[in-house]
Amino acid sequence: MAEIEISEYSGFCFGVKRAVDMINKSLEASSGTICCLGELIHNRIFNETLKDRGVRFITADELDSLPDDATVFLRAHGTPRQLIESLESQGRRYIDATCPYVTKIHKVVAAQDENTKIIVIGDARHPEVEGIMSWAKGEHVVYADKAAIDADHEEGFTSDIDCILAVQTTYSGTEWERCKARISELYPNVRIFETICSVTENRQKKTRELASKSDLTVIVGGKNSSNTAKLFAIASEVCRDSIMIESASELDLHADAIRSASKIAIAAGASTPSGIIQEVYNKMANIANEELSFAEMLEQSFKSLNTGERVTGIVLAVNPTEVKVDLGTKHTGILPYDEITAESGVNLNELFKVGDEVEVICGKFSDHDGTVLLSKKKIDMHKYWEAIKAAAESGEILEGTVKEIIKNEKGYAGVIALYGTNKVFIPASQTGVPKGEELETLRGTKVSFKIIDVNEQRKRAVGSIKASTRVSRKALEEEFFATAQEGDKFEGKVRALMSYGAFINLGAVDGMLHITELSWGRLKKPEEVLNIGDTINVFIKSIDKEKKRISLGYKTEENDPWNIFQKNYNVGDVVDATIVSVMPFGAFAEIFPDFDGLIHISQISDKPIQNPASVLKVGDKVTVKITAADVERRRLSLSIRALLEDNGAEETAEEAPAAEAPAAEATDAE
Repeated sequence: MAEIEISEYSGFCFGVKRAVDMINKSLEASSGTICCLGELIHNRIFNETLKDRGVRFITADELDSLPDDATVFLRAHGTPRQLIESLESQGRRYIDATCPYVTKIHKVVAAQDENTKIIVIGDARHPEVEGIMSWAKGEHVVYADKAAIDADHEEGFTSDIDCILAVQTTYSGTEWERCKARISELYPNVRIFETICSVTENRQKKTRELASKSDLTVIVGGKNSSNTAKLFAIASEVCRDSIMIESASELDLHADAIRSASKIAIAAGASTPSGIIQEVYNKMANIANEELSFAEMLEQSFKSLNTGERVTGIVLAVNPTEVKVDLGTKHTGILPYDEITAESGVNLNELFKVGDEVEVICGKFSDHDGTVLLSKKKIDMHKYWEAIKAAAESGEILEGTVKEIIKNEKGYAGVIALYGTNKVFIPASQTGVPKGEELETLRGTKVSFKIIDVNEQRKRAVGSIKASTRVSRKALEEEFFATAQEGDKFEGKVRALMSYGAFINLGAVDGMLHITELSWGRLKKPEEVLNIGDTINVFIKSIDKEKKRISLGYKTEENDPWNIFQKNYNVGDVVDATIVSVMPFGAFAEIFPDFDGLIHISQISDKPIQNPASVLKVGDKVTVKITAADVERRRLSLSIRALLEDNGAEETAEEAPAAEAPAAEATDAE
């Protein structure tokens, strides 16, 4: 009977698992059209299941004809920059499922200027490499291997130009070392970025290790998967009988090789679902055992799994405390609550349904009860740890729930946030909670954080909520400056008051509102009209997107007091006013808020005065006549004297007939 061993690194890698989870979540939540721009992952069988679930696989030429409700998924291998820009220009909703390891290379390439040469080692026709090269601004080239590098450079060639070297995430580690050494000889100033995915390296090393001690090696994966092809190449180097298949149905063609092998290794590419791997294993075991005697087969049927072995089983039953799993052996798998999740109050019936596939690790066996304890948490911890490491590389923001508050002799040390099944420590200084305040307010809350440190050996990670906030704020700031225009109106909040004006928070950014913009009248300090925390309506007066500076306006034509004056007052009107300032040459009187005029010293009284302060003081209520309004120069002339003279004239006019009456009477008497 053949001994069959599956590589522990077989199946979905973090990036593929992330993309699959994202599209599954969208299929469950969305009623609109779900489209994939190219293959989501390089596995025909999996993509066929997506098609059966209603997912449309489209090309770039079909983007213009999509329905309005369509959501476009960008594949895990990445998408050329031009297509992303096309989606954004059309206002299309899209979800970027690009692997964070690939996104990291995009950022590295995009950060280089047009004078930097970009060199990438990989397959120029692979979607990942096509996407990477689309971000290059200047000269760029792809080499398949060291031979291609040598063929492109004459003997004795060297160059001191500025260049960078990166590599396709799924490239062979051995050939990458050769390419690095050769490029370093040709370009002494080259900056090298180690962009092979760590999971890929482990997968390739394990495949080589298993294949080297096996009679037959079976590589499972998509025919067009670069990752799978490299595993096959590695296996073929050390194992004479190596085959590559896409599904279990192809094993019939290799039945003789399977029966004659005493030790068989199975390894699978990063885009291969665990269900397919298990099907391959089961069918291979059946083929290997076909010619066994009845006694041998009976013995095999009672063979137990091994402690620590990873296996995919089928859910038989679900209750509040455990899940029963069929492992295809004499032992029934028992998956306890504590080996599923570290959280309390989780309803297992919401996580599992009878018939679901579940990947687990075997623990303690009990031949007496015919059971084996299983753990899903250990597998999840590995997957989430890979996700944490990838986030540390890419800068991706993660989300978790604060479960513990950590204290020491000095007070609060920090908090523990649970990301999936893994703990992330967030120091008190990185929580965003002001020093001296209670961290207990974070307990049980969902928080976003950025991974700032990873200890690979101890499997410990440190996160920062503050860094996450900065990243989010930076993204919002970039979006703001990309779309903001002069004249745009906002409701802002007063964040700070200075002697020269106020800083107004517009949400993503702050703008400066100069003191001269606060009022049409005269202000000595902003506090006369504003308080910190006030909400006011402002508009962008000018914007410098390069220096990220915004000058705000507050005064408008509508609230211009001269416009208000012209609508409601005329020269010659008599109005009530309040003295707001007394000067040697006269006094200023306010006729309505923020609008005053000058009562010249000569217009204060109908008698000569030497000092306006001898007649008027600030706060006095006076009645004045509007004698002149210079709109262009924004000057208003007021007069008390004019009213006194008008009153004097009226009195004179009234008194004149009374003075003549006696004369008339006298004339009559004569």
